[in-house]
Amino acid sequence: MDPASYVYIPASQEVDEKECRALLEEVGAALWITADGDEIPCATLLPTLWRGNTLTAHASGHNEQFARIDGEMPCRVVVQGPNSYISPRWLPSVQSSENGGAARGRAEGRGVGTWNYQQVQIAGMLRVHRDTDRLRDEMTTLAEDFDEKRITDGCPADAHRGPWTHDEAPTAYYEAMLHGVVGLELRVTEVKGRFKLGQNRTEQDRSGASAGLRERGRGQDLAVADAMDDATPLYEA
Repeated sequence: MDPASYVYIPASQEVDEKECRALLEEVGAALWITADGDEIPCATLLPTLWRGNTLTAHASGHNEQFARIDGEMPCRVVVQGPNSYISPRWLPSVQSSENGGAARGRAEGRGVGTWNYQQVQIAGMLRVHRDTDRLRDEMTTLAEDFDEKRITDGCPADAHRGPWTHDEAPTAYYEAMLHGVVGLELRVTEVKGRFKLGQNRTEQDRSGASAGLRERGRGQDLAVADAMDDATPLYEA
């Protein structure tokens, strides 16, 4: 029987598995977390692929988090999407007219800063393997997929370099690398996606927060603003 797992998610912020898979595809890497007995949990950020009901990754053979695993053990994998601070100054419903808001009566000032984000947590049972043939296939797929994505999503000025393929690496060098890593396989038992994007706020507040993020202008801010604009609100205007 698989271990119990718990992730707190308000119903209005929970997303389906399709959106969870899309977030990992976009982000590319995830935090693999394990705990051995009474020890403080260990965590390593690794490029990760999700195929079928399995997550795969690879880590350094010197990483003691995985080197000691024998058989299956519980593991949580966290995919962190864009995230950013949301200022109450951006919420018209709690701001006075002096601050450009439209608060009425007791609503004035009744707001605090918060954090909006997209995150996926995947629970499952982890196995470690050292099969060099399998590692060769997994590492090659991972590297070539990501390098192809660099061309697809990247700056057009980078396109002339073309995608990298493993054939460019000397065979002896590539084979030596395979002996220095371990493969990770997570049999997925639970997928939970939480996209906290102001779904519980009014249309006016959502628009205000999105505009504030765009004015701030960092990459994370713009990504969160886009996600907020696409999110389904809890209450219709």
